[in-house]
Amino acid sequence: MIEFRHHDGFEKEIVDFERKFQNARLSLHGFQKLCEIQFHPVKPSVRISPGKLHRVTQNDVWTLWKTELPIIKSGLRPNQYPRIWFAIKGSTIIFLCMATHIDNYDDESMNILATSRVTDFF
Repeated sequence: MIEFRHHDGFEKEIVDFERKFQNARLSLHGFQKLCEIQFHPVKPSVRISPGKLHRVTQNDVWTLWKTELPIIKSGLRPNQYPRIWFAIKGSTIIFLCMATHIDNYDDESMNILATSRVTDFF
């Protein structure tokens, strides 16, 4: 069984996003179900397209990923979906941060933020 945790910063970001799109948390829950299969510690199976899942960095302890989070019933186009950064260590997945193109985020600064947040856990 995979354990999911949220950084406090991520929790604030998803609450803010949820004000605009009420199905954000439901969509995150669906993504977690995909992660349980994709990142299963014993028998992983591809469920997320390699074109949508990007490894940002890794070390001997954890791996940092980023992907798009499709929001159901939002009216957003795929290029408008929020990006989420998460780290994996063994059977633990930690959601670190979230940003949208609506907010005009900088990819490199989000990578740095996610890397700094992962150190709070590992």
